[in-house]
Amino acid sequence: MTGDQDKIYIPAEDDELPESVSHKKLLRVLVFSLGKENYCIDVRQAKEVMKMPETTRVPNVPSFVLGVANLRGEILSILDMHYFFGLEPLGKSHEVRIIVTDLTGEAIGLRVDRVKDTIEIDVDEVQVPLFTLKGNLASYTKGQVAHGDEILIFLDLQSVLQCEDIRNLRKGEEA
Repeated sequence: MTGDQDKIYIPAEDDELPESVSHKKLLRVLVFSLGKENYCIDVRQAKEVMKMPETTRVPNVPSFVLGVANLRGEILSILDMHYFFGLEPLGKSHEVRIIVTDLTGEAIGLRVDRVKDTIEIDVDEVQVPLFTLKGNLASYTKGQVAHGDEILIFLDLQSVLQCEDIRNLRKGEEA
């Protein structure tokens, strides 16, 4: 994955697996970083990944709403994923990406610091969330999985997008 591409299209299905790994229950995930931590989501939850577009700030919205952007004629709300995990954004960078998802029935862009890659993980190797996880991270996590020298936090993106702050925003309440 190179940083020079404007968009990264993600193939969600691989029908042909080598016979040597066909006995494993593999899942393709999109790996990204927020701050110094690495996260992943099921790649089928992402419609596309793109560079941070020009956004228009919307007045009187919670701080996690960065604004709206025009995505090929569709107005897309851009949300900052750092907010949901209590993390500070790293600031402006050429590596900042937007993960576009439509899990809630409408397209939403999620700002992350960097999209690293798509990889396959063995579903049986995903460990249950650590008991030491507290607050939002515990409720937004399916578990964690080791990948090489890294630990990836496997997110339940549906839970993030259905959190109380976003539900209140949809109802027009202050978050």
